[in-house]
Amino acid sequence: MEKIKFVIDKETPSKKNSRINLRNGISIPSKRYKDWHDYAAILVVKQKIEQGIEQITSSCKMQFVFTHGDLRRRDSDNGVSSIMDLLVDCKILKDDNWQIVESYSVKNCYNKGKPCCEIIIEVIEEEKCEN
Repeated sequence: MEKIKFVIDKETPSKKNSRINLRNGISIPSKRYKDWHDYAAILVVKQKIEQGIEQITSSCKMQFVFTHGDLRRRDSDNGVSSIMDLLVDCKILKDDNWQIVESYSVKNCYNKGKPCCEIIIEVIEEEKCEN
């Protein structure tokens, strides 16, 4: 099984909780999220090229390790959603649906002033779900 690792050295903002609602009813991501997305995209595409990674189109398992630089309250699922959308936008994942991302785990840590997110993707052989 192939394992791929990416590291983003900033706090991961929530895409869905930092939106701006325009007068015409359209909701867009905040500047803070967009700035993070642009920065993180450069990092992960560079790491993708360095590792010679092709787009993942088959099943995988993912592990997210969020290291927070402060003790503010955050929801893990919002960070996961932001990272998965980033990986799809950067053509690392074909999609973030259940047929591609079979399962994922999340770990949260604290390291004052040193936020980052480590993403480990494990491409897996076909496995059958057993009830």
